[in-house]
Amino acid sequence: MIKEPTIPLLSAHETRGHNRILSVLRSSYLDRQLASGVPPGWSRSLATRARSITTTERCRTLAEDWEHLLDACRRPAAVLTSRLPLCRDRILGTEAEIRDMLAALSEARLQSAAGVAKASLLLRDGTGPLYNQRCTTDLGAAIQNATRHIRNPTTATYATGT
Repeated sequence: MIKEPTIPLLSAHETRGHNRILSVLRSSYLDRQLASGVPPGWSRSLATRARSITTTERCRTLAEDWEHLLDACRRPAAVLTSRLPLCRDRILGTEAEIRDMLAALSEARLQSAAGVAKASLLLRDGTGPLYNQRCTTDLGAAIQNATRHIRNPTTATYATGT
């Protein structure tokens, strides 16, 4: 059994601001690590990122972004736009799962970092099931997976590096 490391304390010469800047610069990488189940305690950067993405404000903003996506799917598609096309039918077909995830986001806590990262990555991935018709990822299952990891973080499996 793998023992999850504790979140490391900052040494005297390191500042929270320094870790916060690194966390922002490496946000996509850190989110992928958290989403894959790497415990936040494995590095200061992961710990800082986990704290950042699970704040009430950040979870509320993420939920608003998902709401905006649902609203955009209900409006007529623009003929000429520089934005990625939405898989409207696929997204609206999973509205119940999305709404369940939004409710879970309102209850997120630090231990929910993997699920919050999964929800965020789904929204930002231009090659994923929200934007790419050819993507074979089951959107409903992906959303349910994120929701499960937000509500019950103990179901997360941690990467062992093997």
